[in-house]
Amino acid sequence: MLTTLLFSLLAAVPGNAAAFDLDCYYARKGTGGMLESAQQCARMNDDALVIRPEILQSMDFNGDGLSPLFTRRSWHWVRPDGKSVPVLTYDNSADDFEAGLTRGPWSGGMAYYDTALDRVLATPYEWVDRFSGGLAIVCEGCRKAFTQDGEHSFMSGGEWGAIDRQGRLALPLRPDAASLMREVEAARAAAR
Repeated sequence: MLTTLLFSLLAAVPGNAAAFDLDCYYARKGTGGMLESAQQCARMNDDALVIRPEILQSMDFNGDGLSPLFTRRSWHWVRPDGKSVPVLTYDNSADDFEAGLTRGPWSGGMAYYDTALDRVLATPYEWVDRFSGGLAIVCEGCRKAFTQDGEHSFMSGGEWGAIDRQGRLALPLRPDAASLMREVEAARAAAR
């Protein structure tokens, strides 16, 4: 309670480095996962997102001990202790965990994070897909493009390949994503 009061007082001081200047949407306890908006709910401290203590205490955490939060055009998964990681947007929310991993940006490309929000695999690729059958499709040099209505995005251009769970290139990069997809599906079928 004292910590919450202290942070509130510090945030109210104009020009204070501890001010919470980011608005957000978060899953509030007792709402069944519905998102609620909050002004001045977070701030950036170097590369780390710091969430206002009252907001953190009112978040609804799932069975993995995580809760989604949206701020500054990006989704984050958040733990009760405040540790968070930015992740991709998937179906208008934070990227789900598939095979125990979620995807997010890092300074060198894209990375995979586990449910403890530890980076378990960093890649140099601009885009990475979810792992399935031990493989994930990756793209080097691709760009985000948008559908005609501008609502959905997809990756285009670049070279496409597939990596294994250790990040090794299992299927070589090539400009033809269609032929890669056939190889990936055949490899996944063989692994079953």
